Parts: sequence; structure tokens; C-alpha cells
Amino acid sequence: MDDDLLDSLTEIEEIECVLNLYSEAKEYLESFEWCLNSNKVWFENKYSFYDKIGVFLFEIDPIDNTVDDFVWVIVGDLPSVYLDKSVESGREAIEIYCELMEDWVQNVKEGNSTIDCYPIPNEPTLENAELLESRIEFIKTNLLLS
Repeated sequence: MDDDLLDSLTEIEEIECVLNLYSEAKEYLESFEWCLNSNKVWFENKYSFYDKIGVFLFEIDPIDNTVDDFVWVIVGDLPSVYLDKSVESGREAIEIYCELMEDWVQNVKEGNSTIDCYPIPNEPTLENAELLESRIEFIKTNLLLS
């Protein structure tokens, strides 16, 4: 982890980072018509990093019984993603996140269509692929290998 950042944030600033990520995750999740409301939420501290990435598990009121009542949401300084309740842990959520993003990056770098990739709102440019690739590398180095 970036020890300088860790040492420079006060406890209040750390809490503000988590609350900001939570607000972003809740807004993202509730933007889908299949999510009527979010109820309980759990913050996955071990696989989150201040204002850069937040991993949350939400219990929701789904629109019907075809939609999961628990949803993982990953937000931050990277594309937001939701994952269904078949994901069993925060670690698995962040690993799947990396796989989804690597698939998009690889398709962009090879000049292939991203139509079959997880939908990412960014333009499929080489610059965006390289930015996302650097964030994936950060996640792997600082959150999965630590």
C-alpha cells in the first residue's frame, strides 16, 4: 500500500473516503431499474483503498424474483461494476473485477470489438485501455498480493 497516503489521512478523512465511495456505489446500484431500493450494506475494507476503490455488498429490494437480493458493487477511480450473489467474498469480487477489466483492455489493445465485454462507459481507445490496465495493476499489486 502507499504508506505515505496512509500516514497522511486522518481518521475523519478515511471515513469521508468510505462514505463518498458508498454514496457512489448506492447511486450506481439504484440507477438500475431492477433495484428498487438498497437496504443493508457491507464495506469490504481489505480490498478497498480510500477514494481509489471501494468494494461493497448490498442487500437490495429487487424488482422481482429473477433478480438477486444481494449484489456486489465496485466503484472508485475506475469503471463501476456490479456482480451477482454467486460471488462469495470481497476477494473473489475484486478478482472477477480484474478479469472483466483485463478482457476489455485486451480486446481494445488487439483492435477487437468490446461488444461481448462487460459494458464499460469509456470509449474503447488505447489511452483508456492503458489507464484501466494501470488501475488493474495497482489492484493486483496493492490489494491482492498484500
